[in-house]
Amino acid sequence: MMKTDIAIVGGGIIGIVIAREIIKNTPNASISIFEKRILGSGSSFYSAGVHFPRGVNPRVQKMSLYSHNYYQELIGGNTPIYPLTMELITRSAHLDKTLSNYLPLAEFTPVITSLNSDIELSGQKKLAILQGKGGHYADVFKLVNLFMHELRLQIDIHEGVSVDSLQRQGNGYLLGLSSGEQVIASKVILAPGPWLAEPAWRDRIADLGIRIKKIVAVHIAQVPAANAPLSIFHDDDAFLLPCHSRNHWLFSYTCQEWDVKPKDITALQSQDIETAKNVLSRYSQALAKKIHDGRVFCDAYSASREPIITQLDDGLIYAGGANGSGYRLAPAIASEVIALLSQTNT
Repeated sequence: MMKTDIAIVGGGIIGIVIAREIIKNTPNASISIFEKRILGSGSSFYSAGVHFPRGVNPRVQKMSLYSHNYYQELIGGNTPIYPLTMELITRSAHLDKTLSNYLPLAEFTPVITSLNSDIELSGQKKLAILQGKGGHYADVFKLVNLFMHELRLQIDIHEGVSVDSLQRQGNGYLLGLSSGEQVIASKVILAPGPWLAEPAWRDRIADLGIRIKKIVAVHIAQVPAANAPLSIFHDDDAFLLPCHSRNHWLFSYTCQEWDVKPKDITALQSQDIETAKNVLSRYSQALAKKIHDGRVFCDAYSASREPIITQLDDGLIYAGGANGSGYRLAPAIASEVIALLSQTNT
C-alpha cells in the first residue's frame, strides 16, 4: 500500500501548478498526483491558454494580478508562453464600467482603428477601441508537461490511473485506484476539472453549486500577421486570438449549453460553427467566412463566477470551478490551496 503526504486528484494545469507550488513551499512533503489519462489531456489540452488582466470582482482581480506576475516570471527560454498586444472592443456607452473589470496594468488607451486589418468597425460609432498591455497566450498542454518534466524526480506521477474511491481513514484518506492499488494520504486535493460526477467525490461536492458548460473555440484558416493583437470583444464575452504557434486564428465565443457531460462532448456541431460565424461577423465578416473547424470541450463553472477553493472536510480540499479560466488563474488558485493546507497544519 502506498503512502503519501498529499494526493492531488487531477493532472490538468490547476493540479500541476498546485503540485509545483507545494514543492516550493514544503520541499520535504511527499506528493502524488493522479490523472486518469495523461497529464494535461483534459480541458487543459483544449484550452486556448489566453491570459488578460481582468476580474469580475476584487477577489478575482487580485487573483488575476497574482497569476499575471507568476507567468511574467516564466516568459522566455523554452516556456510556451507568448506575449501579445491586447485590444479591447466595447460599447462607448458603458466604457467606464467595462474598464472597471480590468487591472490598471493593462494601461488601455483609445485608438481609432484596430491593429487587425480584418476587423471592420467602420460605421459602428457606438464602439470604442482601446489598446493595452498584459496579454499573452500559452500552449497549456506543453506547459503542463514542462512542469511535469521539472517535477518528475520530486513527486510521484500516476498517469492512466483513476481514483475510484475516496474514504476517510483515521487522520487521513484511503484512495482506491483503478489499477487495484490503494493509497493512504494525509491530505487530498481534488482538482478534477469538469469531471465532477465521479463516484469517488460527487456527493462531497454536490452542494457547491458547480455546473458544467460547453466551450467552443473555432479555428480560422488564415495565418495571423506577426504583430496581430489579441482582440477582446467584451460585450459578447468573446475573443480573437492570433495563434502563432499553430499558424491560424482562434475565435472563442460564449456557448450557453449547460449541464453537459464531459464524455458526451466529442466534436463540433453545425450549430457551433454557425453561432461562431454569426458572432464574429459583427466584427469581421472576412474572418467569419473562413471558419470551418475548431475544438469543443467543457469546464466547471461556479454560480458566483469565482473559482472555488474550499475545505470539504479536514484535510480534503476542492480547487476548481474556475469558469473557463483555469489556466489564467491557476497560480492564484494554487496559492489559496496552500493557504488552506497551512491552516490544516496548525
